[in-house]
Amino acid sequence: MAAPWKNRREASPSHMQTPQKCCRLALLGGFLAMLFLPGPLWLLLRGRLDTENHENRLPAAFPAGEAAVSPEQWPAAFDAWLDDHAPFRNQLMRLNARVNWTLGTLDSSDVLLGKEHWLFLHDVSDSKSLSDYQGLTEYTPEELAAVRDAVNALQSALSARGSRLVILIAPAKEGVYRRYMPDSVPVVRQPSKTQALAQWLQSETDAALVWPQQALCDAAQHRQVYYRYDTHWNEAGAYLAASQLLALLEKDFIPFESVPVSPDAAKAAPTDLANVSGAWALCTDDVYYTVDAPRAVCISDGGDLALSAWRGQGTGSVFLLRDSFGTALAPFLMAGFAEGTSIHGSAGAQELLMAQLQTMEQLPDVVVIEVAERFSYNLCGQAQLLREWAEGMAQRMPF
Repeated sequence: MAAPWKNRREASPSHMQTPQKCCRLALLGGFLAMLFLPGPLWLLLRGRLDTENHENRLPAAFPAGEAAVSPEQWPAAFDAWLDDHAPFRNQLMRLNARVNWTLGTLDSSDVLLGKEHWLFLHDVSDSKSLSDYQGLTEYTPEELAAVRDAVNALQSALSARGSRLVILIAPAKEGVYRRYMPDSVPVVRQPSKTQALAQWLQSETDAALVWPQQALCDAAQHRQVYYRYDTHWNEAGAYLAASQLLALLEKDFIPFESVPVSPDAAKAAPTDLANVSGAWALCTDDVYYTVDAPRAVCISDGGDLALSAWRGQGTGSVFLLRDSFGTALAPFLMAGFAEGTSIHGSAGAQELLMAQLQTMEQLPDVVVIEVAERFSYNLCGQAQLLREWAEGMAQRMPF
């Protein structure tokens, strides 16, 4: 007969197999549930859940039909489509953002979390906002010369027809609210790329220039001039820029220091940075400020892809070639003129933009190019396009 202790020792492994099997089965069951249950649950619950597209972009299309790609590109395209259409995507993004927000971080390759939860833009596909702020980018002498030549050529074409050119560069939020930038993102070199461009334009061209960064920095000490969770200036910041432009053109306006600015509870502050980073549900405490100043009336809103017409309280006419910063700027700028038109210059192809420009019946008294700091590289191409338009209009409408 075997010793009792030996039987217990030999039997113990077989007794341990049952808990191990249960654990493995539980893990397998959990994996299969995570793999197959989200689809049916999503079909059952999606009508009661948040499915809104909070990001300022279109979701990736399934790589078939008009969106078909080559076999080599298909895996990446499918992965992008799956990321944008996965079940419970918004809910998982919100959960991830809440965990990171609590830990004082932000899991986003596009958005930087600053001090006191201010959000800023990282370097992204179409711009290098963070590198521009740090002074890590610069224009080459050849690029500066190309901008100079394009702007001078446009100025000559306009002045020959009695029109005037003004360039407005809208400063990036990072430079205006430097005090909220993380200490881990230092300014390495000054002047910045855009500051150098502004100095170059002032010294090498005849065009009037508005670069209101210092004025916005000063105003930001006692008024909020940009949104906390958005890349853009608010109405106060837009009005400050517009007032500098109107002053340059000797138009009537209320000085920025005297204009009433008040919160508007009926409007929600935009949150494009929060939306991109999945933190839209956490960033609801910003304030929409309204400026009590004269505004032009938009009498024909063509949207981003067509000309919009304005009626103001001043004299003369103005054309504004803008980007997204021009949305808040336009009503205050147009108020200084009797009539105006505007179009989003980066909303479509140059052919489409030229087609819209050619619908204008006459050359305006003032042409304003508004370009955001992170898109200042567009200035050269836009000046060239407007020169072609001005010269073409001169041929159609000779003296």
